[in-house]
Amino acid sequence: MLVGVVIAAIMPDVFVFFGGGGQGYPAFCWFLGVMAIGVAILTQSVWRRPVILGEALSFGGIVNAGALKLLMLAMINSLPVAITSTLFLFFVEDRLLLHGMAGVLLILFFVSAGVTVPIWAKISLRVGGKRTLLFAMPMSILGFAGAAYIAPENPVGFAVICVASGAALGADLVILPAMFSVALTQAGLKASAAFGIWSFAGKLGLALAAFLVLPMLERSGFNAGQSNSAQALETLNITYAVIPCILKLGALLMVLSLPDKELSS
Repeated sequence: MLVGVVIAAIMPDVFVFFGGGGQGYPAFCWFLGVMAIGVAILTQSVWRRPVILGEALSFGGIVNAGALKLLMLAMINSLPVAITSTLFLFFVEDRLLLHGMAGVLLILFFVSAGVTVPIWAKISLRVGGKRTLLFAMPMSILGFAGAAYIAPENPVGFAVICVASGAALGADLVILPAMFSVALTQAGLKASAAFGIWSFAGKLGLALAAFLVLPMLERSGFNAGQSNSAQALETLNITYAVIPCILKLGALLMVLSLPDKELSS
């Protein structure tokens, strides 16, 4: 997943470098189509395997397993990253005035997440999922706080924030799904049957992020790539950094309220 995000972030710039028009996106569209066909051909053996139907997963079963609280945590915790992902280009280009650097910084963010995933996995095996999250989530909160106060035209400072925030995201990617799977397995339920529900929670967070923050920016008079008023830029700052920081604090409190036994793996 992270490799796909990095490829999506870098390829438009690659096509521009080789002379592609429309900021590289027309060529990128063809690239995605070819890649989809290639992946379909290479993974034919996977789709030909017999389907193993899991047991019916009921709402009551999820509640009894203690997994409903984890689902709620997953959705709340996904909102900060969903919001920043939605507004990342606007924040870098219009708030920080780092023109042409959004792609590189976004790649830095997701590479940091990917590199730290195995590290967080090892830490969680030693100290447990809850303690790992209680260490990683404050890193994300500090990153949001730093983004709220960072001065424009400071690429090094924001790069440090991207690295720290990406590292914190690595913990979310590996720890929370594992805890959800463990909770269902310990209750005698098939975790694979709930994969769609878990994925839906993350996608719902992304949809809610766009629904909540984009109208706020529009009402403030914000226009991407144009001259904006101080009020519009302050609204962008609040929606990108302050609101996600508050949401992350809420997710941290939810982690604190979870019993340790639910998070052991």
